[in-house]
Amino acid sequence: MGKWLVLFCDEINLPDMDQYGTQRVISFLRQLVEHRGFFRASDQAWVSLERIQFVGACNPPTDPGRKPLSHRFLRHVPVIYVDYPGETSLKQIYGTFSRAMLRLIPPLRGYAEPLTNAMVEFYLASQERFTQDMQPHYVYSPREMTRWVRGICEAIRPIESLNAEGLVRLWAHEALRLFQDRLVEDTERRWTNDNIDVVALKHFPGVDKEASLARPILYSNWLSKNYIPVNREELRDYVKARLKPQGHLLLIGVSGAGKTTLSRFVAWMNGLSIFQIKVHNKYTGEDFDEDLRAVLRRSGCKDEKIAFILDESNVLDSGFLERMNTLLANGEVPGLFEGDEYTTLMTQCKEGAQREGLMLDSNEELYKWFTGQVMRNLHVVFTMNPSSEGLKDRAATSPALFNRCVLNWFGDWSDGALFQVGREFTNRVDLDRPQWKAPDFFPAACTIMPATPTHRDAVINACVYVHQTLHKANARLAKRGGRTMAITPRYVHTFQ
Repeated sequence: MGKWLVLFCDEINLPDMDQYGTQRVISFLRQLVEHRGFFRASDQAWVSLERIQFVGACNPPTDPGRKPLSHRFLRHVPVIYVDYPGETSLKQIYGTFSRAMLRLIPPLRGYAEPLTNAMVEFYLASQERFTQDMQPHYVYSPREMTRWVRGICEAIRPIESLNAEGLVRLWAHEALRLFQDRLVEDTERRWTNDNIDVVALKHFPGVDKEASLARPILYSNWLSKNYIPVNREELRDYVKARLKPQGHLLLIGVSGAGKTTLSRFVAWMNGLSIFQIKVHNKYTGEDFDEDLRAVLRRSGCKDEKIAFILDESNVLDSGFLERMNTLLANGEVPGLFEGDEYTTLMTQCKEGAQREGLMLDSNEELYKWFTGQVMRNLHVVFTMNPSSEGLKDRAATSPALFNRCVLNWFGDWSDGALFQVGREFTNRVDLDRPQWKAPDFFPAACTIMPATPTHRDAVINACVYVHQTLHKANARLAKRGGRTMAITPRYVHTFQ
């Protein structure tokens, strides 16, 4: 045939070293390159390789979880270092996107350049300000810019008219969702909030600041088929975890903060079926593979839109995350469908493609169609606890979790949220005492406490106050180097 096969090996420096300091996969690749073949394990026959070229890609060995490649292997290959695009390249790339996007609304065509410059300036400032040394999930790549442009494009596509203030407000909303929602500390969020205003007014000096940047800035398609601005009373915090097409989420927050509940609600909002694995004491990697095959068939062959919610507590084996990491990066899991499973999959793919009016004959075409369907229909939602060591391990071994997912740091609930939920939980409990009066000294646990509290308000306030004192006790123990305890909003609900 005279054709060449290019074997692309992504994340080639992720494999860990064994007890002898050897990376077995790299040693095998070195053998293939040096000797152009290998001994087949089944019958010890020598298998020769012809017209095969190996291409590898990886992060620098200084990044978390990466291992330096053997010099004996590197001597066979030229090494090319590819950095992130610089400021000029970013403006050229995303300027093209912005000009094409704003053709949808002709009066805004003149804002393509300032829109691009504002995005690039804020992205580079955030990339410099927040590094992985501060938090392992502070990963900033041009994917953030692509998500930014895509979010704005999705919002303006169904809109017939939009003024400059509306465009700036939409730009600021996407910036807050992409860059602020992942941040851990209040000071970091304030820096992001302030810099969004500074950059916006610098590049859009003629807009009305109040109309374009007044907080809160919330958009959603929950109340309408279009992506429109809404107020806090209509949406509250649901907008934070909205799912975008071809998007995945990584939600980081304490146990009981409502990550799974909110994920299920957002999936329902977007018309997605919900899939969760059912873990038991005999659940194995084979069971996970079978569940994974089932969800991929539904999303790939049956064109079903699915939210796959995977909690950290359900990851019983490192192989689970390895498979999910590959799925996020490539839209497939190599080796998952083999033998009869692969034959059955091809038959189902052919039926699915025919339903869409496509005539695909070869297995290569069918499998390519299948992976495209999976990438479009399957949305993965990871929920994790905010343990710094756990996040470092995940960032090291599963890089796609952090660079393919939109990150959202939940943190703890606000005192006002605890009070409001407590009021709802105790709504049917007889706590009213008409003769009760609040004492002269009444320590309010939150700002929404009424000036003249009822007995019900006082009981709920006491629950929130106890929760606050536990956080303060934890802080004192941490300063002394003592052992702290896990405190979650679930405890408040149980208390109530």
